[in-house]
Amino acid sequence: MLKRLAILPALLATIIFLSGCVGEPRSETIVIPGTEDEHTAESGSKPFQVKTIYRLPISDTENDQLLGWTDSESILGLFQGPDSKMSRTQSLQRLSPPYVQFETLRSVDVDPWNLELSPNGKYIAGPKNSEDSTLLKLISLSDGQETIMATIKFRHEMLLTKLTWSDNSRYISYLVTDIASEAVTGPVSGQADVATGPVVKLAVYDTNARQVKFYPLKGLKGTFAKVKLSDDGQNILIVWEKNERTASIGMGTITGSSIKIEYEHQSGEDQVAWLNKDQFVFLGTEGTLYEYDRRNMALSVLLENVLSFQLSQDRKYIAYSQQENDLISIFAGKLQGNNILYKASVYQGVYPSGMYWGAQNDRLLIHGRKMYSPAKQPRNPEPSVVMNNQPFIIKFQ
Repeated sequence: MLKRLAILPALLATIIFLSGCVGEPRSETIVIPGTEDEHTAESGSKPFQVKTIYRLPISDTENDQLLGWTDSESILGLFQGPDSKMSRTQSLQRLSPPYVQFETLRSVDVDPWNLELSPNGKYIAGPKNSEDSTLLKLISLSDGQETIMATIKFRHEMLLTKLTWSDNSRYISYLVTDIASEAVTGPVSGQADVATGPVVKLAVYDTNARQVKFYPLKGLKGTFAKVKLSDDGQNILIVWEKNERTASIGMGTITGSSIKIEYEHQSGEDQVAWLNKDQFVFLGTEGTLYEYDRRNMALSVLLENVLSFQLSQDRKYIAYSQQENDLISIFAGKLQGNNILYKASVYQGVYPSGMYWGAQNDRLLIHGRKMYSPAKQPRNPEPSVVMNNQPFIIKFQ
């Protein structure tokens, strides 16, 4: 009996030790996800707070432009060289902390407009015009290698929209149209059918397959402003103007070789963004920011009186601008369901023409024009002195 009692404390100690070992890995799996994205967890539980504002050294010229982020800290710009008026060769330059001096990467033979940087910061896509055609180029930033995605012959086709990347940097989409209305031979009679007008086509370039596919848009007429493909390559958002007074946004699905428009809503701007393959956010009339969910066909109002907006790359956060009386403010907040939480004003007095989130959501690149209230509006302002287009970076705590 005494021997058994002596063994009992040892067994209890062993059980306690083993139970502690079993519980330890479980506690680690709870902690590790939080340490991997510490800033995101912090930003998601309190309003954004500005830590530092960096004014960027860029001139206020027509062709010099900032394209976005190449990584979590560095941004990419396209600048006109001394001989660019004759050769049109542009220089890609990178700006890294403390954002004082640009570093020249390489020269690129592209036109200085309609250029788009991929969301992952690895490629740029844009046009190069010649006398009889437009080359659509894909350029790698790592080695400068150029790929011709498509050639648009002026006699036959016309580019209608900018090139737009999918959020996962795989697909590039744009719209083209046939210039001449040609009769089409009937499949049975051999007679020529009556020409029905130019055919508008969605072009989708797959950067993995290195090929472009075309899909005719039937039933949509007007002036097209923008098209954006979802990450799965099967769903599209199209913004077009039916007439001078009415603009619409449509959500469609690519099925085989055709496109089916499933949802349409009146739109005020061409600003639109996918949340996922079933949900998207868009700016409607009179500054209403909407979210639409195709799964339950629900339309939700996120904000009112919005001038512009931009989602973060992971679609968890949003930056947007609003105007109250004569004051324009830029806000940042967290997207959660149909709500925007922890929103806070991060800058005032600028109408943003572009906003770009850094990969870690701790930086926001902004460029736009300085807005003056009537009382502060200078008489005969000189743009070269005022520097209306000087961009800046907001770094959050």
